[in-house]
Amino acid sequence: MDKRTSQIKDESNSISAQRLLITRHLDQNPSLCNFLRLEFCDDGYTGTSFNRPEFSRMIELVKRGEISCIVVKDLSRFGRDYLEVGDYLEHIFPFLGVRFVAINDHYDSMKHSGKTIGMDVAFKNLIYDYYCKDLSKKVKSAMGMKQREARYVSCAPYGYQICPTEKHQLVIDQEAAVIVRRIFLDMIAGKTTSQIAKELNSERVATPAEHKSIRRRADHKAPQWTHHMILNIIQNLKYTGTMVNHTRESRHIRDGNQRRVPKEEWYFRENAHEAIVTLEEFNLAQEAISRRRKTVRSQHDQSDRIYFCGHCGRKLEKANGTSFSCPSHRYHSVSPCEEVRWRKDALEDAVFEALKVQIEVARIETANVKSAAQNKGSSLQCQLAALHTQYDACGREKLSQYEAFREGRITDEEFLFSRDQLTLKQKILKEQIAECEKQQEANQQAMETLDEKQRSVNHLNRLTEKQLRDHLYDAIERIVVYGPGEIEIVWKFQDTLASA
Repeated sequence: MDKRTSQIKDESNSISAQRLLITRHLDQNPSLCNFLRLEFCDDGYTGTSFNRPEFSRMIELVKRGEISCIVVKDLSRFGRDYLEVGDYLEHIFPFLGVRFVAINDHYDSMKHSGKTIGMDVAFKNLIYDYYCKDLSKKVKSAMGMKQREARYVSCAPYGYQICPTEKHQLVIDQEAAVIVRRIFLDMIAGKTTSQIAKELNSERVATPAEHKSIRRRADHKAPQWTHHMILNIIQNLKYTGTMVNHTRESRHIRDGNQRRVPKEEWYFRENAHEAIVTLEEFNLAQEAISRRRKTVRSQHDQSDRIYFCGHCGRKLEKANGTSFSCPSHRYHSVSPCEEVRWRKDALEDAVFEALKVQIEVARIETANVKSAAQNKGSSLQCQLAALHTQYDACGREKLSQYEAFREGRITDEEFLFSRDQLTLKQKILKEQIAECEKQQEANQQAMETLDEKQRSVNHLNRLTEKQLRDHLYDAIERIVVYGPGEIEIVWKFQDTLASA
């Protein structure tokens, strides 16, 4: 078994051990054994960050009131940020009425109700935090040493793969290396990056992401070779056998964004791995790029960069500020994206007319909904008044029955029976009054929201055509273009403007 397989197995064993410990604790605890159980496991994510998918899902259920108790092996499994963990234990969970149990730390929030979490728990929490910071420094130092030694420490570039026997060494991926070398030679021969991308797409050559079987969940675009992919390959010095490290770095622990390191601080080491192209070929490809006619980009208004292709999902290009088209057609011989081409003024005219219709629809619907809410408010007011009248009548009837009992006109049994019946009726009426008041409050809040919507719609309705055109894109999230005469508009304020 190699080291990498061992690490994966150890990690799985750790999760299994935690699951076994928690299950045994729940089964043996009378106050917890009958609860419905949900498991949240962020295997492979660091506890120094709370931006973990299963953790976020758990907190969302907590906010919705669907979770009343959280059980973990110890505090470090919940999180290793001293301040944030303390905030959850001291403020968030008590406010939401959630019980928190850390088994190995002997912490149960039920025993600390109305008190602080205790010095022992606070110190453990602090130690976990300092441990992570110390570990982060050691890992960063070890990583820096490997980078200076020209070892592979990040993702393998297209054309290479990790050596099966040494995980910090790159070896050539024969299948992909053929494509890399072809790209360099085509560039030296005078082809443009777009021409090279178009040929690769027509031959259905797998893109780097497809070759590595990578599929990003948030990316719905069809994979294709592009100008930028070709350019990134040609400008990558690693293909000459030179290892380039320390191009980016995190400034501190939990830093979500890495900064670019100045080029003079990069680590270079020649002959660190087998080359795919020679240094001479690499330099010739760079010269071919520099010989291309450099165009001066003019600055255009960026507020209208919300148009997307309905076929490939990519953002449309704006050419000379006068037309929109999908760039994907340049990378394919035949593509439905070729039909996605509109003049900017014609497209904005269509969107402008749709916006005016949306405003009018929203004005009518808002007025109708507000009228219905006003009628409901009046009905609830009448219903509430009638319930209060009945409740007060029960009180007067109780007093009347008591006077009859004192005067001997009714027996003890008749008085007690009548009193109990009236008390039960008052209880039911009180519940109905509370429910009616709750509906009245909700209706009042809805009325306030409708008033705000109506003011927004009326404001848009009072704008002149010129003013409305000036703010055309303020109300639009994105526009999907399928071809001539076919577009789909996603409005930014769906709650204010009715759906198309």
